[in-house]
Amino acid sequence: MLQSNGENVKLQYGLTLVLLLALVAGAAAAGEGAPPAFPQEFYGSVTIDGAPAPAGTVIAGVIGGRECESVTTTVAGEYGSPSRHRGANLLVWGSTEQAGETITFLVGGKAATETATYTPGKVTRLDLTVAGSGSGSNGGGSNEGGSSSSSAAPVSSSTPERPAAPATHVGRAALSTTPAGEVTASTTVRAADGAGTLQIPEGTTARDAAGNPLGAVTVARAADVPAAPPGTTVGIALDCGPAGAVFDPPVTLTYTLSTEEWAKIGGAAPKVMWYNPASKVWQEVPATVDPATRTVTAKVSHFSVYALAWTPTPPAETTAVPAAAAPEARQPSSPGTTQPAGDGLPWPFIGIGALLLIGAVAGGIMYLRKKG
Repeated sequence: MLQSNGENVKLQYGLTLVLLLALVAGAAAAGEGAPPAFPQEFYGSVTIDGAPAPAGTVIAGVIGGRECESVTTTVAGEYGSPSRHRGANLLVWGSTEQAGETITFLVGGKAATETATYTPGKVTRLDLTVAGSGSGSNGGGSNEGGSSSSSAAPVSSSTPERPAAPATHVGRAALSTTPAGEVTASTTVRAADGAGTLQIPEGTTARDAAGNPLGAVTVARAADVPAAPPGTTVGIALDCGPAGAVFDPPVTLTYTLSTEEWAKIGGAAPKVMWYNPASKVWQEVPATVDPATRTVTAKVSHFSVYALAWTPTPPAETTAVPAAAAPEARQPSSPGTTQPAGDGLPWPFIGIGALLLIGAVAGGIMYLRKKG
């Protein structure tokens, strides 16, 4: 019986050892060639033969001779987005050992001029160009993380001289753009009441929701403002149009408040939010606040309803500290007046004292009797 128990113990140890070895081997096998914790993400503009790549263009990254996941453009001339409220970014997955290797890109099956260095976990703007037979490539934008870029297209000698300081338009302003959507003259337009101002610098790529060059922009107080998130106060809501217009790089939206409007904010921190009609949710946009000029400035990459808002600061809670209770002055009892029991000695002590007194008197009487 003992021998049988010993054999069972040995068998259990043996099975445990085999399972441990299998787990170690499986973990080692899973570790080989496993992708890093985060891919490298890419977004930017994309042109083919100097023109914006049409919507539906497939873009893919290639590393180590392996084609990674691809994305399909939904807006002409751009893929992905830094704020991720539009199309998904291009993800390039590789093993840890491949960090530092060169990534090449395919646009519609053709090799792009630009390349990048694989850096896991990084979000990179990389403008992609594919040269065609008709014209040279147009790099455009900054190629952050890329190892090569194309040269800028020469400026035509027929380009008209531009004014040094752009005029400020009220409510609406026409945009002068190239066929690729690049703004050729800086443009400033403000709301009629001066509450908000849009600044679109020269060189900005501006397109409408269909991907066509943007012809005009508008800004005005929003007539219909969606309900703000609970606990949030909306001070100024601006309708920037046309809705769905996109800009690369983002343009500047500035709110200018009057003294009375600024006073309403109190000690709260102003913020800028845009309303996403698809998700029906307000989303915050990074903003810069300048109390000296009573302005709040944000960079916006697309047009929608933008609101200057804040979360009111709750009033400081004050806890009243009770004053120390002064001892109640006791009035001397007048003859014939009974003093409340609570103001004198407690009844138990009075009863004990009376019993002790009676006992002492009785003892004294007995002692005198015995002595007599």
